[in-house]
Amino acid sequence: MAAYKNGSLILLVLLAAALVAPAMGCIPAIQQQPAAPAASTSPVIVVSPDKLVFTVGPGQGPSLDQVLSVINQGGGILNQSMSDSARWIVLQPVPGAATTQSATARVAVDATGMSPGQYTGIITVSADGALNSPIYVPVYLTILPGANIPAQVISVPAPSSVPPADSAAVWVNQTELYQYATVNALLVNGSVTNSDKWWNMSDVKIVANATGNSVAIAASIPPGETIMYNRYIPSYQKDTVRLSYTWVKP
Repeated sequence: MAAYKNGSLILLVLLAAALVAPAMGCIPAIQQQPAAPAASTSPVIVVSPDKLVFTVGPGQGPSLDQVLSVINQGGGILNQSMSDSARWIVLQPVPGAATTQSATARVAVDATGMSPGQYTGIITVSADGALNSPIYVPVYLTILPGANIPAQVISVPAPSSVPPADSAAVWVNQTELYQYATVNALLVNGSVTNSDKWWNMSDVKIVANATGNSVAIAASIPPGETIMYNRYIPSYQKDTVRLSYTWVKP
C-alpha cells in the first residue's frame, strides 16, 4: 500500500511540473522555416525549348526550322551569344526579337548532301556574368528513307587565264652594304612567296636599281610555295633593289 502511495505521489509531482512549466516560460522551441533565397543580381539563362527535334520525312525537302528563345530570369543585363557545332545547323536571329532581357533565334537545319540516319548537334548559349553560362541545347535530326535530299554540289573554280596581279608575289627583303677589303656588295636576304593558285613565278631575281646588277633567286616558284634566299649583289654603294620575275602558266 505504501509503494502504491509513493508511486501516486511521483505521478502527481510530474503532472504538476508539466502544468507549471508553460507558466514559467519553459516553452519548447519552434522550428524556424528556412528563409526564401534572395533574388539573384546576376543574369540566369533560361532557354525554351530545352532541346530541338527535327525529322525530315519522305518527300520533304532538306530545310526545316524552329524558334529558340533565351530569357533572363535573374538580375542584371543579359548579353547573350549563340553558336552551333554542326554545319547543318543554321542560326538566324529573329529581327526585332532581341532585348536586354531576352532574345529569339530561328534554328534551321539544312540536310543538303546528307544521307538518311540520325544526327546530333549542340547549340551553345553563353552570356557574360550569367550564373549558369554556358547552356547547351541538343539538336536532334532524323532523316528518313525517301526524303527529298539533293546532293551537295561543290563548284571547282576554273583556272585563271589572266596573269595574277603583282600582289600575288609576297616579297620580304632586307639589304645591307657589305664591305671587306676591296670588295663591296649588297647583302640581301629574305623570302619570296607565290600566293597565286594557278600561275608559276619564273626567272625570279633581285636587281640593284643603281647598277642593274642582279642575282638569281629561283628558276620557278610554283603556286603556294615560298623560296628563302641569302645573296650578294656586286655594288659600290648602298643601293635599293627590286624583285624581278614573270608569270608563266603551267
